[in-house]
Formats: sequence, structure tokens, C-alpha cells
Amino acid sequence: MPVQRFAIATVTGAAMVLVLGLVTGALFSGLFAGFAVTAPELVMKSNPNVWTIVLGAVAMGALLTVLLGCWTNHTGAAKALGTSAIFGLLLQLFLGLSLFGMTTMLSLTGTLIKVVIDTVQVALSGMAVGVVLGCGEQT
Repeated sequence: MPVQRFAIATVTGAAMVLVLGLVTGALFSGLFAGFAVTAPELVMKSNPNVWTIVLGAVAMGALLTVLLGCWTNHTGAAKALGTSAIFGLLLQLFLGLSLFGMTTMLSLTGTLIKVVIDTVQVALSGMAVGVVLGCGEQT
């Protein structure tokens, strides 16, 4: 895969992760307060480190680009959405259930709801990456 295509797909994936993270954060922040076991003010930073959030989004964009463009060659919206949804579900189950087992941030119900929301975020971000990777391909 050309470096330019990899970079564009990675940036697209990162942008989607960030935008969808902001949207879901705005839509569901009150919901998670109801499932919090530990008081949110004890867990959340009052001033988040934005650069680490952006770097994490770039890492996810690159991971989705490698998954879809190098490992599976699932480009285009439909294939990328399905592959990203399965990948996102397994990844978020790992992260969510591990955190549930080690911390007191969310109840099990809150954890599972977060898994679903985060899976949709990864799936839609992967779909965007797949569309970018599919542009210009021979059919």
C-alpha cells in the first residue's frame, strides 16, 4: 500500500474516532453518570490531556488502516463496516471487561452499554477508512 494512501486513511480514521467520540460523549455523558460506581470527579481529569487523546485516535486510525488495508484487504464501505464492527466488539469487550474487573468506574450494565457505543464508534470509523482505501481501486 502506498504511504500516501496509508496516511490519508489513518488521518480519516483518526478524525472519525475524534468526532464520534465527541458526539457520543455529548449524547451519553449523563447516561454514564447513572452507572458510575466511583464518583466521576474522582476518575475524570478536570483538564484532559488533549494531545494524548489525539495520539490515541491516530493510533486507532492506523490500526484500522492496517487491519483493513494490509491484513484483510476489506476495502469499501460494506466490507470495512462488518470487519470493523467485529474487531471493535472484541476489542471493546476486552478493554471494558478488563477495566470492570480491575476498577470501580462503571457497573456491569454501564460497562456493556459503553462496549456497544464504542463498538459503533470503531465500526463507523473503520467504514470511513475502508471507503478511503477503496477509492481508486480497480474493480
